[in-house]
Amino acid sequence: MQKKIIALALAGLASSAAFAQTNVTIYGRADMGYVYRGGEDGGVTKADGRSEIASGVASGSRIGFKGTEDLGNGLKAIFQAEFGVNMDAETGFANTRNAYVGLNGGFGTVVAGRLDGIRYNVFGKYDAFANGYLGNFTQLTAQVDRANSAIAYISPSFAGLTATLAYSTHIGNSNLFGVTGVTPVAIGSQEGATQAAGTGNDGDAQLASAMLNYKIGGFDISGDYERVTFRKGGTAGTAAAVHDDLYVALLGASYDFGVAKIALLYDQQKTNPNTSAVAEQDFRSWFVSGSAPMGKFMLKATYGQTEDRNLDDNKTSKLGLGVDYNLSKRTKLYTGYAQIWNDDNASRGLNFRGNAYGVASGVGTTYGTQGFELGMAHTF
Repeated sequence: MQKKIIALALAGLASSAAFAQTNVTIYGRADMGYVYRGGEDGGVTKADGRSEIASGVASGSRIGFKGTEDLGNGLKAIFQAEFGVNMDAETGFANTRNAYVGLNGGFGTVVAGRLDGIRYNVFGKYDAFANGYLGNFTQLTAQVDRANSAIAYISPSFAGLTATLAYSTHIGNSNLFGVTGVTPVAIGSQEGATQAAGTGNDGDAQLASAMLNYKIGGFDISGDYERVTFRKGGTAGTAAAVHDDLYVALLGASYDFGVAKIALLYDQQKTNPNTSAVAEQDFRSWFVSGSAPMGKFMLKATYGQTEDRNLDDNKTSKLGLGVDYNLSKRTKLYTGYAQIWNDDNASRGLNFRGNAYGVASGVGTTYGTQGFELGMAHTF
């Protein structure tokens, strides 16, 4: 009997050793806050004020799993699967935020799956509000925040210089653009929906991205170019049929002085319509942002503007102010105020989600031009 117990114990140890070869981490964020938004747009529409308790005000609530396996000779297998969590609703898990599998080694990193948008992350990197809070600037812009069916390569650092290349065969229909004061246009794949069977990739929104980043000391600068091409212009009668291409270019930079960090970003987004019934869009956006730690406090501010250069009086300006108070390394309280000023033909409203895609005020969960927030976030 004793020999059997010893044998079982040894078998258990062997099984544990095999499992330990893959290191898996469970991580996440729990974020809840109170938000009020109201005030007239100052533009072409008017929305009622809205008060709510909401999940993911400073940054989306989530749970994720990530891991690595050492394959030897400096090569590692890596994976991640991250899911949004609606902490204030019965729907629970909201969506797949990102998920990938890949390899990491001396050559760099290669991953494939549903990947975060490069440009979206650059906006978050240089905005002190990092694509969250009411103060974030990214919500005024159209973004490919995440791309389905994507592959990306991230190079090693060469004297502070790194490169990122990415491609998606069809980005998915959650990404929007077409911000002219009306509901945005979906630019996702029509394959399997309105696209007829047997047409291959025709109608798919395919993305190509390239970014260079240089970082030395407190100085950090990024340049990114992205292009979404609708294969054969999409299908007649669908949303994607009105545009052949969407392309963007941006330049962002920051300097960390230690006592404060200052950043700025300039971005251009253009569309190429395939019908005279739809106007070309040429959005120019910029912002300046700063943050300063003061003990357990972090002070934040961002100011910027966006406009469609092909439309008169379409400019929107936004100011965001915020304060974080760190209760610990993982838990913080936060509060903030934001305000938008619209020209006569603009109608953009406040949203605490960076992937609001610049929608007009009163559409979806975007309301008013003045807002206040108070909340708490815990990361694990």
